[in-house]
Amino acid sequence: MARKQAKKKAVSIVTIDSYSGKSYLLKKDSLTPISKLTFKNNHYYGTYLANKDLIIAPIEVAAGVEEDDLDGLLEDRAYEELGLDPTQEYIIRHQEIESRDQYKRLFQLFVIEQNMFAEIFKPIREQIKYIDLITPAPLLYRSVYDMNVLESKGVHAFLYFTYHDTFVTFYKNGNYLYSKSIPFSLKQIYERYSEMVGETVDEKKFFKTLQKDGLKVLQSDFQQNLMKLFGEIFIAINDIIIYTKRAYDLETIDQMFIGSELGAIAGLDEYVQNYLGFHSVPLEFDFGISTEEWYTDQLQYMMAITAIDVMQDPSEHINFTLYPQPPTFFKRPAGQMTAMMIAGLLVAVSWPVYNYIVAKMNDIQTLKMEKENAVLSQEVNKYKQIIKLKTDEKDQVSATIKDISNRFVAKEKTLRSVYNKKVHYRLKSDQLTSFSNDLTDFDVQTNLIESDMDSYRITLISPSDKKITQLIKRISEKYYNDIKLVDIKMIEKDNNSTFYQGVLRVDLR
Repeated sequence: MARKQAKKKAVSIVTIDSYSGKSYLLKKDSLTPISKLTFKNNHYYGTYLANKDLIIAPIEVAAGVEEDDLDGLLEDRAYEELGLDPTQEYIIRHQEIESRDQYKRLFQLFVIEQNMFAEIFKPIREQIKYIDLITPAPLLYRSVYDMNVLESKGVHAFLYFTYHDTFVTFYKNGNYLYSKSIPFSLKQIYERYSEMVGETVDEKKFFKTLQKDGLKVLQSDFQQNLMKLFGEIFIAINDIIIYTKRAYDLETIDQMFIGSELGAIAGLDEYVQNYLGFHSVPLEFDFGISTEEWYTDQLQYMMAITAIDVMQDPSEHINFTLYPQPPTFFKRPAGQMTAMMIAGLLVAVSWPVYNYIVAKMNDIQTLKMEKENAVLSQEVNKYKQIIKLKTDEKDQVSATIKDISNRFVAKEKTLRSVYNKKVHYRLKSDQLTSFSNDLTDFDVQTNLIESDMDSYRITLISPSDKKITQLIKRISEKYYNDIKLVDIKMIEKDNNSTFYQGVLRVDLR
């Protein structure tokens, strides 16, 4: 937090999760849980709206629209283009984004039905009267760029699981691009798992196991069901990524961050690699804020940073709040007029005395600062030398550590390779014999079998495409625990015969 300071040092930030009811106090670079939420005049209260509760869509208008007419026009277009219910009241906020058409202006609209809005924040307002900031959850990621935690370059995807909502957010060059919720919140994952096993499992035990071991648990039944469930989750995420790349003309996703309010879920990085084809890292950012908890919801950190940004420049951020704290007396028009009158009277009465006192104080201050400057200059030179020595020592140690680490990694790779060959080596003859028996069972022939390490490509030939399909199903079920990929791009009929053929790819674990 040393890189950002609240505009008023006396103001402390209170972040609130309006869905779980948890709240935190940010004070002196420390984020502390609050057991009971109460209102204080010197606190600034901020919370967020979940992505699932918002309608988010771009709206295009003519470039020549007057600013005075803009809000009304965007509201009318929202009702027309987003299919809003004309009998309902909505809260609509917008921010301008880059347009590809020089004759058009493009705005990102954030919309929520007013009754839903009031219902979400009713529990909070029963405890405190005012809420200074209510911002869309996808916009919280702007804080990681404002704090220079991430470089504002390239396309980043953020996947975050909460108990009430799981959503994917995309940013391009540090700016919000698109976000989408999926029906797999932590609560929904727990409920779906209970359906899969046919009984209601203990919720606390389920989340404790998920939190501790993730997808790498030792309980085989738990792991198998969880893997099937997360397979569905990543199919949905892959569809979102495909849509986003197509809709926003993106060549690639440069980096993906994955996290949850429980903490990092072990094994998800392998799912991203297998299902999406690129590397991911945990969504755990260092904002320079300390906490007593072993893990704190990342949205709370980002909410605190966003609140400070809004206090410094409200015009740059979307704020849905309908319940802000009233300004202090001297910030109201009447208070400002009173202050001006008092100031004018004091200036007229005390101007001569003021000039004399200021001149004397300046002389005293100048003499004092000259003496301090001489002392401090010596201290500065002393510490510069110390810093240089420590920096040189640090560089030498870092170089040594890097060299040792490189040698360690190389030896580790060699040992793992030797171990895998000795312990996990599969006899290809046994595997090919097993595949041959499967081919015979379904009257499917082959004229070519290729293998590369644990990957096989088998050319399938059969008078019936149905038998090829049945064979693939048999292999998928029979070798479920031994394979990580079964794929056939196409089954096509040979124009010169009555046979169907296709190339089956089988990758072993």
